[in-house]
Amino acid sequence: MSGTWKEQRMKTHIDKIKTNGKFVLTLMIQLMVLVLFRVGLRAETTTYDLQAFLSRVETHSKELKLAQKDLDMAKVYKKEALSTALPKIMMEANYKRNLKANYLYIDFPDFETGEMTNQKFKINYKNEYGMNAVLSQTLFSFKVGTALKAAKEFKNLTDFVYEATHQTIIKMAKKAFYQTLLLKNVWEVSRASEENAHENYLNMKKKFDNGQISEFKLLQAEARWQSQVPETIQAKRNYELALNSLKNLTGIPVEEEMALEGNFDRIPPMPDIPSVDIVLEKRPDFNALLWEEKLRGTGVKSEAANRLPSLNLNLIYNFSSLSDYFKLERQNKSYIVGLNLSFPIFTGGYTRAQVQKAKIELEKTRIIIDKEKEKIYNDIRNIWLRLDEALKRIESARKSLETAKKAFKIAEITAANGLATQLELKDARVIYDQAILNGYVATYDYLDAYFDWEVAVGDSQ
Repeated sequence: MSGTWKEQRMKTHIDKIKTNGKFVLTLMIQLMVLVLFRVGLRAETTTYDLQAFLSRVETHSKELKLAQKDLDMAKVYKKEALSTALPKIMMEANYKRNLKANYLYIDFPDFETGEMTNQKFKINYKNEYGMNAVLSQTLFSFKVGTALKAAKEFKNLTDFVYEATHQTIIKMAKKAFYQTLLLKNVWEVSRASEENAHENYLNMKKKFDNGQISEFKLLQAEARWQSQVPETIQAKRNYELALNSLKNLTGIPVEEEMALEGNFDRIPPMPDIPSVDIVLEKRPDFNALLWEEKLRGTGVKSEAANRLPSLNLNLIYNFSSLSDYFKLERQNKSYIVGLNLSFPIFTGGYTRAQVQKAKIELEKTRIIIDKEKEKIYNDIRNIWLRLDEALKRIESARKSLETAKKAFKIAEITAANGLATQLELKDARVIYDQAILNGYVATYDYLDAYFDWEVAVGDSQ
């Protein structure tokens, strides 16, 4: 009986364990599904090629949005200048409550006696209503004409400034894209080198286990592999930091996965040096300086216009009403047309000082234009030299890579046969990796200079 009871109790205990086990297993499966789901969400990666990346910059760059605000401000300035030529209508209304009566005292002869007596007359009412409307139109003013001209010139200036800013931001975006792509390639080269060193170590371990090589050679192979690991980690970190910078540039959330699509296989052809005069016509920043010069010249005329007369036409309507009640009684209406001629005679030298300041600003702008011409010419020559130097390095890197690749393959075979040391194999791999990186760096330097070239000659898109 007791045995039966013990068996039943043991069976019940086992059933509970099975039930709890099923619950735990179900819970573990649910947790695994949740983890895999989240990992799947994180694994969604958006890939950007150069055009997609630049399109993102166009729509999300804060610098471009700020430059756009300057364009909006130029439109406001134009409206402001136009308002000086249009008529102005102003109206004001007023109400007064007189809390005490006022009297006019007059010495007046009495009609009966003829004697002079002092008499008083009430001259105000409890309520006074008034309204005044004025239409003013400038008929003649040099300030109005120069303001309109300056607004147009400022609009043209701002358009060129925006275009120059746009070119600069796109140039920097291209450079940042290819710089990150370069760091990605550095990481991939380092990772490939680490994998190669690890495979070599595993082969050496097999030979060591079979008694074919000494422990010293095995340790050399392991040291080569382990020394490559931190370099790969550092290369990956640099690439991820660069990716975060690209995200910040394009407004992509940091937690969003991002990948780049591109390579260094093709580069634009080596350009010819164009005529400086053609370049100056196409450069938006230089054209902005030319419009600034015109604007400064208009500023001189605008300040000088303060010495000249101005003529305004005024049309005035006046209404008034007096009453002891809240009524419009005892009304008066008047219409007035008038001309107002203003002619400054003496301003204490202020106007002359403002004209001199405007002339100095004009001369400074002309000097800056002359300096910019020389700078543009020098920049074109210097960038062309950078392109030429980088192109020669690319050609040299290609030849070096062929040689280094052959040398590394030979080193692998000889090391596998025990005819070369692990140190010689490591040196061959280092030279091979460096040849690959030299090609990438030279290509990036060429592209970096080419993006500067596009802006320098005014051909940037």
